[in-house]
Amino acid sequence: MKIEEIPRIRIGRLPTPLEKLENLSKAIGVPELYIKRDDMTGIGYGGNKIRKLEYLLADALSKKADTIITTGGVQSNFTRETTACATKLGLKTVLVLIGNEPEEYRGNLLLEKLMGAEIHFVSAKNLDEGAEKAGKLMRSLSKKLEKEGNRCYIMPVGGATPIGCMGFTNAFLEINSQAKDLDIKVDYLIFATGSGGTQAGLLVGKRIVNSDVNIIGIRVGRMFEPFNRMIAEMAEKTGELLGMKKSFSEKDVVTYSDFIGEGYDIPTREANNAIKLMARTEAIILDPVYTGKAMAGLIGLIDRGEISKDDTIVFWHTGGDPTIFVGEELLGKEFMENLRE
Repeated sequence: MKIEEIPRIRIGRLPTPLEKLENLSKAIGVPELYIKRDDMTGIGYGGNKIRKLEYLLADALSKKADTIITTGGVQSNFTRETTACATKLGLKTVLVLIGNEPEEYRGNLLLEKLMGAEIHFVSAKNLDEGAEKAGKLMRSLSKKLEKEGNRCYIMPVGGATPIGCMGFTNAFLEINSQAKDLDIKVDYLIFATGSGGTQAGLLVGKRIVNSDVNIIGIRVGRMFEPFNRMIAEMAEKTGELLGMKKSFSEKDVVTYSDFIGEGYDIPTREANNAIKLMARTEAIILDPVYTGKAMAGLIGLIDRGEISKDDTIVFWHTGGDPTIFVGEELLGKEFMENLRE
């Protein structure tokens, strides 16, 4: 099957721009530094997950679903983007968020409530345990809602399924075409990786066009282990939908855990410095959970000499702007105090 034959609902403003970071390039001494602007996909503050949702929601509608059930962290970008896209299509959204309900709704959580999502919370020691608990609650809610006459469609964390990954297989084809139009040869694609679906989809796209670009995921948390194997398996299943014969292995997957810090949604000084640097050179906003850590990873790999300053690098901005407004809870006290100076 060709990717054009897989059902898709066009929701996002695609293709997103691929543009040069002129000021940041000078600041860090990398002449050929570009950004892929998936923070500009449009609906509900945008973000990269809209690419996955175009395929996932097409699948949901083909199954006559009227209710979407999904999960993520309390400030999940995926749950916010799911709520936005489902609302646009006239579907009900039920969210199971991993963490304790905060006293004040801010950031993504505020937007989800504003858009009418039904929200449940599950407490857990970590995301792995939380994902298990959330899975049980989602299935229970689905049974209850279906008894009431609804038709439910459940999506896992990050929309990381072969159908969802197709969004980023298509995204690789998109950026490959844009790079040709700009007459540049991309050496590295660098982005934040959490549930692995973005990276799995990109790997399939890379294989379709036989590209030699280096795809590097900067991990944002220690969950879903063994992580690289999980991505390889997801890429394999995504490729199978397209009739690919050649398998994927862990050798195809490159990720770095060096820039996580203490854990998922816990701020790091390096990420916060990257957020400030991007804002003060390009007026582009990164977030502390995903893109801030990814940019810290990009800068760190260059500083360590693992990536040459002479390489052509694309930073894939995956969105997440609303979490910056959560403030000290995600950015940390030190960051907020430094801003006041």
